[in-house]
Amino acid sequence: MSTSTDVQYTTRNGENFNGRIITPDGDGPFPGLLVITAIFGDDQEMQELTKAWAEDGFVVSVPDIFWRVLPGPVADFETAIGRMNDFDFDQGMKDVEDLIGDLKGRPECNGKVGMLGFCFGGRYVHVSAARLGIDAGAAFHGTTIGQHLDETSKISCPMSLHFGSEDPAVPMEEVTSIQESYASMSNAEIVVHDGAAHNFSMPYKPGYNADVAKASRAAALKCFQSM
Repeated sequence: MSTSTDVQYTTRNGENFNGRIITPDGDGPFPGLLVITAIFGDDQEMQELTKAWAEDGFVVSVPDIFWRVLPGPVADFETAIGRMNDFDFDQGMKDVEDLIGDLKGRPECNGKVGMLGFCFGGRYVHVSAARLGIDAGAAFHGTTIGQHLDETSKISCPMSLHFGSEDPAVPMEEVTSIQESYASMSNAEIVVHDGAAHNFSMPYKPGYNADVAKASRAAALKCFQSM
């Protein structure tokens, strides 16, 4: 079991925005897991997925990452794409850094923080591993990671990145470049799941693949348990 609590985060500039902290049952403290959602935000699907991570023994932080552009969960695809396009990467990384600090400082967290990204969130996991000293990172069908491969050499933490061979949002050419950039890292796995499409990890989406979702999640869990 776990307990989900609505919270307000505070940025370095004193701005407040919403999110959730999900705490496992037990005494703790627990390793932390910062989740950067897909473009649809913290909807019912994401709430179910993040609860499962808390029940695996992590204190999970799920911020409303799009709060500066259009807050809240969004069901309409075009609206979700629009706010993704309007999202400021550099400002977003500042918010992510503040969120990592928030999670590390919570009494229920043992000071270790991993990051998990779905789709949109994958880019922020990769860059945070390079710049912000997270303790582990994982992503499912993470987009635009290929824009930051010049930073891969700065990554030292365990990484578990999962892609589908039939994902038009992350072409195989990009995935191959990601694999090559991580090739020298013994604690990183860049996995291509044959036949899987975009959103293979998300049970309410057309691309969902139960077998791939299970396998990729098991690998990510092993990565996070190594923190």
